[in-house]
Amino acid sequence: MSIFTVTVEMRPGRAYYILQFILFRQSVLDLLLYLFVLAITVWSQQVLLLNRSQLIRYLFLSLLFTFLFLSLSYRLITGYNFAYADAQTAQSNLHFWRAALQNYVLKIFIAFATSALWVFLLSLLSRKIRFSYSPAQAFVLAPILLISIWYVNRSLGVIDDLPAFYRVPVSTGLALAHELPVGERELVEASPTSRGVQHLFLIVDESITGSSLSLNGNIVRTTPYLETIKDSIINFGVASAITNNSAGSNIALMSGMQVKDLPDKERKALTSPSIFQYAKQAGYITYFVDAQLGRKALQNYMSPSDLNYVDHFIQPAELDPALPYFMRDYKVAELLVKLSKSEQKVFVYVNKVGAHWPYARTYPETATVFKPVLSTSSMIKDKNRSVNTYNNAIRWTVDGFWKELMQGITPADSTVIVYTSDHGQNLEGDGISITHASTNETKPIEANVPLWIMDRSNVLSGYTTPAPNQQSHEQVFPTLLLLQGYSPQFIKSTYGSTLFEEKGNRQRYFLTGDIFGRGKTTMLPFDYTIK
Repeated sequence: MSIFTVTVEMRPGRAYYILQFILFRQSVLDLLLYLFVLAITVWSQQVLLLNRSQLIRYLFLSLLFTFLFLSLSYRLITGYNFAYADAQTAQSNLHFWRAALQNYVLKIFIAFATSALWVFLLSLLSRKIRFSYSPAQAFVLAPILLISIWYVNRSLGVIDDLPAFYRVPVSTGLALAHELPVGERELVEASPTSRGVQHLFLIVDESITGSSLSLNGNIVRTTPYLETIKDSIINFGVASAITNNSAGSNIALMSGMQVKDLPDKERKALTSPSIFQYAKQAGYITYFVDAQLGRKALQNYMSPSDLNYVDHFIQPAELDPALPYFMRDYKVAELLVKLSKSEQKVFVYVNKVGAHWPYARTYPETATVFKPVLSTSSMIKDKNRSVNTYNNAIRWTVDGFWKELMQGITPADSTVIVYTSDHGQNLEGDGISITHASTNETKPIEANVPLWIMDRSNVLSGYTTPAPNQQSHEQVFPTLLLLQGYSPQFIKSTYGSTLFEEKGNRQRYFLTGDIFGRGKTTMLPFDYTIK
């Protein structure tokens, strides 16, 4: 079992890295502790595999197959084994399980076949070895399981390379046990000092890389319409998302979290006033539009108590269950055009469908411009096809969406729209590896997002636009407060700079991992060089 754990589950290179990491970045005591826990978990598997009880052996092999299959699937997709951070991510994105199964079906099949082969070989080996353990010795599993729970809870994904038989169920169980508290947010104490704009929309797109837009310099013409109206928008160029995953970025945008506050171990993102509260305080009718989900399901750490400050919760999938997935964003555009004509003050927070994988389902086949592409059920993929499919998705869900929007909103509508995305996409690899939300060897492109403001009524004509490619997500919340009519002094002292303030050459950062610090997290510098 020791050879199996080190060569199959961990790989020799990973084992060497772990030993070096603990020894030189932690301590000899930490190294000895890890080796002890690893040894007893490996030995306990041997007790179960070579047990005289056929029931115990087969039960162990069945569980081993399940946990090994899940772990190998994650390794083939992400490059590393399933750990605590992956359990957290999976828990937050369960609604994408069908898309994940479809997009990674080949790698999942390979993991299934590999797991089945190894379990079969271990079963044969157990019959060849005469040495065996008594059924009573299987009770050693109980204390060792408790020790592994204690160790993984102590490490939370930093170093928890235990056998999959322990690592997968323990990491998953702890992720479920560490459920975030749901309570009431603090009340807004400030009051607006001016009326604010009549109609204010925040559109948070899904999986849109800022540098993939030809509006921002991409030589592939993914946004030809936006290029024709570039003088009508205030384009901040390529911005840095605050995290490289949907849940973290959205809750940060909704609650005004700053990079200096991350990871948010005090759960401020769940207790500080939300943008909806500030909007209500400023006299707005509030809308939350989620084009991704249906059945009134919530995501991105948004809780039912947050809806206390939302007057209208709209999901296009509920309005028209027969609406094709790729048409949901256009339904959103139709709604926003309608709201821009309202006589009431309106604030809208939108989560678009965007270009979430599998990319082929986010646009109609008739909108294919770049070829060759992936089909919605492609099993074998390559980088060129993935990039082409992604570019088609951008052309439809970004460029086409904005064409629909701009043709319906006029200068007389007094509407300001702030637009960005939750995170970018890393398509620099083979086109099928994990594209965002990674926690190992993360590339800055995962936090590379677009950011601009549409102001056809020239409400912001008195503000100076900074040079592009220096802003970040953390400036969006302060900008929304400014547009709602709150005092610049209050905004600056409480939430920091707006988008209209020069950041200069100050380094931008983004967080990988769970925004609340549960598991492995890293604050990485965001770098973007104009090509």
